[in-house]
Amino acid sequence: MGFIPRNIGRLAMKGRDPLFVPCTPKGCMELLSRSAITVKGKTAVVVGRSNIVGLPVSLVLLKEDATVTVVHSRTKDPESFVRQADIVIAAAGQPMMLLEYKLPICRSRVAG
Repeated sequence: MGFIPRNIGRLAMKGRDPLFVPCTPKGCMELLSRSAITVKGKTAVVVGRSNIVGLPVSLVLLKEDATVTVVHSRTKDPESFVRQADIVIAAAGQPMMLLEYKLPICRSRVAG
């Protein structure tokens, strides 16, 4: 039910609430909340643009007042975006993809 056009449209619109928040994006937000990570005003990068996770989680982050960048397989130098982010959501479906960037260890790591 979370992926019908009407619901995704409502998720994308200001001042509207979706009928349901898709479960994986909702879970991402719950992890951030339980880890006491404030989204508002943060720079968030979503790695992946799928209809199932990437697009919906980017819309949820926008609704929570994050500045959101979506990087994908055609993005030039995605590592530079990831390195500058306060929050990174890996939604690319490729296990261990971010390890190739050799990022410094994060001070607060929510999920691996």
